[in-house]
Amino acid sequence: MRAKKASSEVSSGKRKRWSPSEKLRIVLAGMEPGVEVSDLCRREGLNPTMYYQWKRTLLGAAERVFQTKPLQPSAREERLSQALDRAKDVIVEITSENLELKKRFSD
Repeated sequence: MRAKKASSEVSSGKRKRWSPSEKLRIVLAGMEPGVEVSDLCRREGLNPTMYYQWKRTLLGAAERVFQTKPLQPSAREERLSQALDRAKDVIVEITSENLELKKRFSD
């Protein structure tokens, strides 16, 4: 006869944190033919309700993967692009001034 574990040994009160790649792996595994979601969840230590929530999230976001409309750049990307454009303009200006000076002094 096995002794029961103390309640503090059974649960530490902390939830497992699943990385996005782990979530994707588990959801895709559950979508394989012949895979029982309940067995998969038991092996992974996951509540089936959470599995189905992840699956809904994945399938809901899948449409964006196939959209042809380009995504809008973030505010940071926009600022960096503007700074790059200004830097290019300065380079063009300095290069043209340099060429003019070379022409003046070479004649």
